[in-house]
Amino acid sequence: MEHPSPSPEHTASAERTLEGYSAEPSEHAQVLIYQGHQRIHGTVLDCPIEVGRQRVGEQPPVHREDLADRSRLIVAALDDLDVSRSQLLLTPLDDGRQVEVKNLSGAMSVRLSPNTRLGPGEKQVAEVPLLVQFSSFAVRVDPPEEDDMQLEPLPERTMAPGSQSVEARLSRLNLDTMDERLLLRWLETVLLVFQSAATTSNFPLHAAQALVKIIGLDAAAMLHCTAEGRWDVAALHSDDPNVTTANWAPSQTLLGRVRTEKRTFRHVPANVPDSADSLQDVVALVSAPILDGDDNVIGALYGDRRGGGSIHEMPEISSFEAKLVELLASGIAGGLARVKEEEAAVKARVQFEQFFTPQLAEHLERDPRLLEGRDAETTILFADIRGFSKISERLGPTATMDWIQDTMGALSECVLECSGVLVDYLGDELMAMWGAPLSQPDHAELACRAAHQMQRMLPSINERWADRLGVAMRLGIGLNSGVCRVGNTGTRQKFKYGPLGDSVNIASRVQGATKYLGSDCLVTGTTLELLKPRPPARRLAKVRVVNIEQPIDLYETPCEPVEAWPQLQERYEAALDALERKEVEEAQALVNRLLKDFPEDRASQALSSRIEASLSSGDPADTAVWHLPGK
Repeated sequence: MEHPSPSPEHTASAERTLEGYSAEPSEHAQVLIYQGHQRIHGTVLDCPIEVGRQRVGEQPPVHREDLADRSRLIVAALDDLDVSRSQLLLTPLDDGRQVEVKNLSGAMSVRLSPNTRLGPGEKQVAEVPLLVQFSSFAVRVDPPEEDDMQLEPLPERTMAPGSQSVEARLSRLNLDTMDERLLLRWLETVLLVFQSAATTSNFPLHAAQALVKIIGLDAAAMLHCTAEGRWDVAALHSDDPNVTTANWAPSQTLLGRVRTEKRTFRHVPANVPDSADSLQDVVALVSAPILDGDDNVIGALYGDRRGGGSIHEMPEISSFEAKLVELLASGIAGGLARVKEEEAAVKARVQFEQFFTPQLAEHLERDPRLLEGRDAETTILFADIRGFSKISERLGPTATMDWIQDTMGALSECVLECSGVLVDYLGDELMAMWGAPLSQPDHAELACRAAHQMQRMLPSINERWADRLGVAMRLGIGLNSGVCRVGNTGTRQKFKYGPLGDSVNIASRVQGATKYLGSDCLVTGTTLELLKPRPPARRLAKVRVVNIEQPIDLYETPCEPVEAWPQLQERYEAALDALERKEVEEAQALVNRLLKDFPEDRASQALSSRIEASLSSGDPADTAVWHLPGK
């Protein structure tokens, strides 16, 4: 079936597509896509481009997707079976004036010229401009735009946002040449655009409208420059209803110079011969770059003024008008920079508040340097759920996820309420820290308070899950204080603020020691020394843990001491002292009497087992330090 070719007014090589302009105009041919007589897309032939129908998972047409070795141009919808998924491959050749056209379809032919067709799998080298047709689509390839346009830059280079005040920019304009009403109208319009750049999503249209309104251009647009150097039109405005996205396009040469030199350019047409009948196609142009805070061109304001039907109506854009365009572009750049800063601040706040208290998150937002690596006096807490594997087996995957989220959420609240930092979740274990990024003289006290709150929180968690758990859940909590290196221990891809060092390893081992010493919460001697006044505590053992050379004194600090705590502490420590003096039989007698009076004391039960093991071995040589059997 034959399909109509694009009409001459659409395929004239003087026209360029609205979307996807190259920022290097003299290098690449232009690709224009038509459906019937309507132009639907345009891009640059800066690499091999495969044209075809949408595949499952791809964005709907019309869309260009850049791949490793080529780009895909999706022109037809998934259900348009008249177009192959891979219909056509256009490969630019070295001189930019020839293109290899290959029909990728396995069943359909494509029309290369009125008398030439490419069958399935066939290819041919063709001169540009050329037109390739298939189904209801036509692909027009135009040669690169010649870089012979006479462009005049403004003397000063455009400044990045924040590098120059509005007052400084205004001082460069000769406002004395404007009458009062024009000046007020201009300022009102500019301020409206400045405000909308930071508050609304349709400010590109406001900017284009402002150019037409305050300068009297025939058409104006705001364009976005992609990271690949292509230009996309964000908004187009004209008082002429005949100016539409189908018949208006900017000059690539002008945009290329704007992007390369980062300054405002204008093009004023040279004198045309007196014999010319009309200036209808003569256009004056202006464009100013929009820069980000790093002095990169991220967009441009663009406008044109066209000649009328008479030789006496030569279009012109003055240097003063070009400065107005630049001022407006600078204001938009400032607004975009503010939006970017606000978005970054919101993102940082959301990220920070996952780990820090809201107050600390706000502080870090103001001074992110606090997150840089440094040494700090800290207290580290590890909290582990006992019997996790058995409980998760009973609950199943879905309920286990709900249970662990509920439990960790409650424990995390305890950390944050005590001004701590949530460092990490390690499966069924939580890690928290005090003393960084802000110094906390009472870091040990705050950490112990959080540990006790976790223990008080357990009954309510167990009550919520009693019917499904079947048994009461228990925690093992270990704390240690010391100097750590704190900072981002994660990567650029995943932020994780936390500590590194022996103090962290010891805290982890202390948590593991709770399984052997019969206590749900243990602190090291270094932590206990920092607690003022000293809370109720008893020394349970001097231990040597895995991968830590020096023995560690471990203490139990109960959150709710029993009424007879002083007596329990004194009698337990007396039995422990006897064992460490190698008076094993005396230690056994003391602990037996202790268990008779306090049969539910798990720490005394653990000490009794240790004494019995020493008696059974017949070798009390190492009773002073307990070598824990595991982590």
